[in-house]
Amino acid sequence: MLRYFAQGPIRWKSSMHCNTRTNWEFYAVVAGRCGLRFSDWERATFHERRLWVFAPECSHAWANYHDESYTRLALHFSSVPYPLDEIARQNGGWLAKDLPDVEIKRVAAIANDLEPAFRQPNTLSQLVFQRRLIDLALLLLKDSPMATPTLALTDLAHFKTERAVAWYLEHLMHNPTVKQVADAIHVSPSHLRRLFWQSRRSGPKSVFCRLRLDKAKELMGRTSLTLEDVARHCGYASASHLCRDCRHVHHFSPTTWRKKLVDRFIRPLPPGVTPVREYSVRPEERTMPA
Repeated sequence: MLRYFAQGPIRWKSSMHCNTRTNWEFYAVVAGRCGLRFSDWERATFHERRLWVFAPECSHAWANYHDESYTRLALHFSSVPYPLDEIARQNGGWLAKDLPDVEIKRVAAIANDLEPAFRQPNTLSQLVFQRRLIDLALLLLKDSPMATPTLALTDLAHFKTERAVAWYLEHLMHNPTVKQVADAIHVSPSHLRRLFWQSRRSGPKSVFCRLRLDKAKELMGRTSLTLEDVARHCGYASASHLCRDCRHVHHFSPTTWRKKLVDRFIRPLPPGVTPVREYSVRPEERTMPA
């Protein structure tokens, strides 16, 4: 689900401190030059016509080039599809791609499609968000090694892995073990671990943990269920167990995510005003002209 949308020219009035986000961030510089750094003590590297994606736990900050403004598109999604999530985390929590003219136009088209669905949501908005999220993922990954033909053994690993993931999601409420998942697709637990490593470069336990958290964020975003009910629907023994996993993986609590980044977006916004992240280091920029 799209949690944040902003596009247009921007110039930071003061230096931004590096911080993590509470959602996946897509950031495109479509005109001008933008600086990026991953720690407060390193110098920013400047880029033009570039698209990034950052995992929630990837700390970073933006900077102006010689106090000049630049034009950007910023989008926050609660989750991203496989394999974008795995590839980004294997790369340190982020990916980037330079944008030629034709892809700059594609990014502009994506923004123009998303803005009305975000500002005046209706029953079809979720489909628009999902379609454009997949477009962004394909744009970032189309030149990656994942887009090349795979060996037959890897194809089999992908097939078995996706069967395991589908079965796990169907039985999420019961919190199945790795052995139960392996039994369901007729392989041994050790073989299941090998299959996950071949196809996702990650173990099944870490993949299942992220699937549970993604489902929890989905429920918190589209329902009024209590945290205890959300935890129960996602196979957690209690809300405290959900909170512990969320802090371990994302470094923030479910309550922080829900109160600061969901409740705020269901309130009507004045025309021409864009919501700005609660974690902004500048309180005066928590709302700004679009």
